[in-house]
Amino acid sequence: MRATQLRNRIVGFFVGIALFISALFGAASFLFAYNIEDRFFVSLLDDEAQTIAIQLEAGLQPTPRLDFIRYYPAHADLPRVVREALEAEPHRVEFSGEDVAHYHLKKLPTGYLLAEVSEQLVVRKIKGGMLKFILVLSGGVLVLALVLAFASLIMAKRLVKPLDTLVKIVEDAPVERLPQNFSGQFVNDEIGVFARTLEQALARIRRFIHREQAFTRDVSHELRTPVAITQSSLTLLRQTPLSDKQAELVGRIADAQHQITQSLEVLLALAREETLVHDSVRVLPVVEQVILAQAEKIAGKEIGVEVEVPAKLALPIAPSALQLLLNNLIGNAFTHINSGVVTISASTHSITVADTGGGIAPEQLKTLFEAGVKGPDSNGMGMGLSMVKRLCEKLNIELSVTSSDSGSAFCLQFTEIGGKVN
Repeated sequence: MRATQLRNRIVGFFVGIALFISALFGAASFLFAYNIEDRFFVSLLDDEAQTIAIQLEAGLQPTPRLDFIRYYPAHADLPRVVREALEAEPHRVEFSGEDVAHYHLKKLPTGYLLAEVSEQLVVRKIKGGMLKFILVLSGGVLVLALVLAFASLIMAKRLVKPLDTLVKIVEDAPVERLPQNFSGQFVNDEIGVFARTLEQALARIRRFIHREQAFTRDVSHELRTPVAITQSSLTLLRQTPLSDKQAELVGRIADAQHQITQSLEVLLALAREETLVHDSVRVLPVVEQVILAQAEKIAGKEIGVEVEVPAKLALPIAPSALQLLLNNLIGNAFTHINSGVVTISASTHSITVADTGGGIAPEQLKTLFEAGVKGPDSNGMGMGLSMVKRLCEKLNIELSVTSSDSGSAFCLQFTEIGGKVN
């Protein structure tokens, strides 16, 4: 496809140039011929004007030597067509008359010289022949352009062949193994320099990927073990006699432990390019679980929570991923509102978390999803919304936010999830 486009562009370029040059040559030829013809008639009238001047000085009757030129003593004596045109344009010297008549005029100190040159218009008579000649010449130029175009194609094919080889090397390389040690097969020209630069860039990318894979492996090993130990310890602790306050604290620790576990699974899946698509998960239970987990943030506040989620609504997304998204969005809404209403609504194509708080400052909206960015009243690390953005990009979920003085709304558009159309 790429080679075909290049060939078409080269041929089109040469054909376009040929047609342009042919049209330019044809127009120039006709302009040149008409200009020479007009200058010829002007020259004839100038010669006749000298003859008339001599005759007038000698007291003779002014008589032009050429039979198609006439002398008119006054403006009123001129033919009606010429006279009317001259009244409209006093400086005009060329006129078209009735039928095929054509006039050239020269004004004298005493009178006018008028040449009716319809029989002397050579260009008019040979115009058809000139046009045929220009068309034949244009055809020859076009054939020559096509020959040059195909010659250029052969040369371009030879020049582009190393580039095609380089493209094939990159295209045929498996995703898990970037190509390496390929620049040596290219000569030391511009493409060779590009191949070596590309090889160096791929080597840097390969080293970066290896570092990221090692980091992910280490995090997976180092964090999963203490998380599992903490979870088992909490299970044993719950089996011991606890006061109401202690039981409440253990419950909060267990909820936090559960969030850490799910967040760790999602983050590791993001780093490992694992799938987060699920056959079907009901949205309402996840929303309710998140609201209960985040309920502490609205304790003591005059905040109402409205849930507008159909009981049977399901989406093809992993429960842990959906819970991570909602934990951040609902948690943010609970944190940054002191009074009002937080509404969680959902349909087959979207989930919206809206609040009636004071809204988000316009300057903060520009960098809201960047890592480390947080509001002036936030006690967090500023990573939650950035993680939400990354997860949405992986799942092809469109994340948008609107905000005003009457509140903010975060919307997740589930038009396509993980390559699946909902």
